[in-house]
Amino acid sequence: MKKKLAVISTACLLILASDPVSSYATPDSSSDVLDQPTSVTNEDVKAIFDSLYQEGYSLGEEDGYAEKKFEQFDQTTGLDKSSEEFTWFMMGYTVGYKKGQQQKEEELKTEQENEMAAGEEEGYQQGVLDYKHATIQSEIDPFPSKSSDWNKGYVQGYKKAISLMDLSVKAKKEGYDQGLENDSMSVPSMYDDEDVTRQAFTEGFETAQAEVLNQQKKQFEKQGYVQGYHDLSLEVPAEAEGELQTAFEQGYEKGQKQKQKDVKADGYDSAFTYQTYRAPKSLQDKPELEKWYKAGFYSNKDVKSLKQKAYKDGWKLGKEMSVPKKYKQNKAAVAMYKKYFEQGQKKQEKTVSHILLGSGIVLTLIALITLWRLRRRKNEDTTLDS
Repeated sequence: MKKKLAVISTACLLILASDPVSSYATPDSSSDVLDQPTSVTNEDVKAIFDSLYQEGYSLGEEDGYAEKKFEQFDQTTGLDKSSEEFTWFMMGYTVGYKKGQQQKEEELKTEQENEMAAGEEEGYQQGVLDYKHATIQSEIDPFPSKSSDWNKGYVQGYKKAISLMDLSVKAKKEGYDQGLENDSMSVPSMYDDEDVTRQAFTEGFETAQAEVLNQQKKQFEKQGYVQGYHDLSLEVPAEAEGELQTAFEQGYEKGQKQKQKDVKADGYDSAFTYQTYRAPKSLQDKPELEKWYKAGFYSNKDVKSLKQKAYKDGWKLGKEMSVPKKYKQNKAAVAMYKKYFEQGQKKQEKTVSHILLGSGIVLTLIALITLWRLRRRKNEDTTLDS
């Protein structure tokens, strides 16, 4: 018994040390190890081989995964098999053991990779936040509750984030400069490999392009405004396309509306100067603008009330000229108020003069009558005395 166990152990070690693939061979009909009757076919031998191989493979796979050789063996293992059968059994065990080892290694590797990936992701996110808040950590303390692989990944992710954010700032600046000079974007290769830097470059470019477009829109809107204000026919420049054409047309419309508003205001002011409507010569060949001027003239309902107030203010004794606050910025209204205030003052002066003149005549008559009465009384007294 001891001798057979020694043989089995030696055979196991030799088989495990050899290449299981090259040792794996299905026996043929010439094999006499099994000492089977001549009626045994190749198919029967192969079936026996497959059974022994699979038995050994299953045990070997379990031991390989646990990384413990012959863990599944006991003192009876192999005693019921011939040396040839045991060889087939050990072939399966050897291949299974390698397979179990490989599976365990792959699982450990996957676990390590997952741990590192999880740590790297969290480290990256924290690095981005710290960069934005200007709280970058020069020394990164490990997390005791995390594995060494996770902490390793965290440090890598954090440093990667800081490096990419630094590069993103540069990328955005270069993208902006390119956007000011060119209409088409060309991302340099050093920024094109990472989403963060490529996006930063793109944002810089688009920001510059938007600024350029806005500046152009303002210029064309201003040109359109001038054209519309001078009541010229709408002529969009050939280079103004798309949004620029829209900006020009909007400016033209604003210019026309402002011109109409100003012309109407002129008509309103003219009502303070003229008693009856008269169209300016500059508008005689512009019926549309003349219509607004006329509308402004007849919209002025303040002329009569302001004229009356100015006259009354001037007529009052001691009243100083004080244009109502509502009209102080309107030169035509101020001029009209002053005109009628002065008329009121003249009327006041004339009325006072008449009153004073009338008072003077009455006083003179009273004085003469009084004097006449005094003289008459004196004469009467003299006659009585004589």
